[in-house]
Amino acid sequence: MWWNIAICMCLLWIAYQDFKQRAVNIFLFIVLALLLSSLNLSKGSWEDKYPQVLANSLFLIFQFGVILLYFKIKTGKWQQVMDRKLGWGDIAFLCCLALYMPFLNFFLFYAISLFLVLLVTFARKDWRDPERGIPLAGCQALLFGGYFIAERTGYIIWEQAFQKLLT
Repeated sequence: MWWNIAICMCLLWIAYQDFKQRAVNIFLFIVLALLLSSLNLSKGSWEDKYPQVLANSLFLIFQFGVILLYFKIKTGKWQQVMDRKLGWGDIAFLCCLALYMPFLNFFLFYAISLFLVLLVTFARKDWRDPERGIPLAGCQALLFGGYFIAERTGYIIWEQAFQKLLT
């Protein structure tokens, strides 16, 4: 039970810092990564979990590679995409989630959360300022909090839900 509370508090603190400062203390990502990976390992052995973590990590590497390549083609030069277009906190947060979520859940969460953040960005003019940026990690922290609570309370059993969608 304390895992759940600690993870939810960490997610809320990440969201608060990202919304307020557009920066999150690295300590929060380290704590979140330790909590999520420990919780994940408490549900099974490393041999059961590492293929999911590996698949999530390879997906993120591929995704970030595509982003870098896109901006290379668009601008004609390699630029600091991770500092200017996508924050390191956003990357760190996704890496934390990669330690916990099964691949299909991770992939769908990533796609749906980006779409929802894009919709909110269209609605909020103050998020369109390129200097200030979008609080992506904060938004995704709140969305993951909803996912996490639904999963941990048994409100939704994701494996069964995806199985029904696929059959």
